[in-house]
Amino acid sequence: MISRAVITDWVVQPGSHCPDTRPAGPPTPAAEQRARQDVQERLIHRFPDLPRETLATAAAEAFASFADARVRHYVPVLAFRRAVGQLSERLAAPAERGGET
Repeated sequence: MISRAVITDWVVQPGSHCPDTRPAGPPTPAAEQRARQDVQERLIHRFPDLPRETLATAAAEAFASFADARVRHYVPVLAFRRAVGQLSERLAAPAERGGET
């Protein structure tokens, strides 16, 4: 499993507050591209038996569904969850049909 820990170089002193970590502005196109690649890599680890083309299509469709989102910071997380849900449903559907008599 891939760790999603955030590594920073600041230290919080006892009794102090955490610094503000909200994004200062919209992500750059390069950051969005890295996020798309990260989502595809996470899908590959989650569904190793599925073809990469299928996973890339699921990721692209999930990101496309958030194309008009005004707040872009959480789009990769939401796109990953949507893609996992759709792929899980596709995998479960044949198993359900195969069990019917």
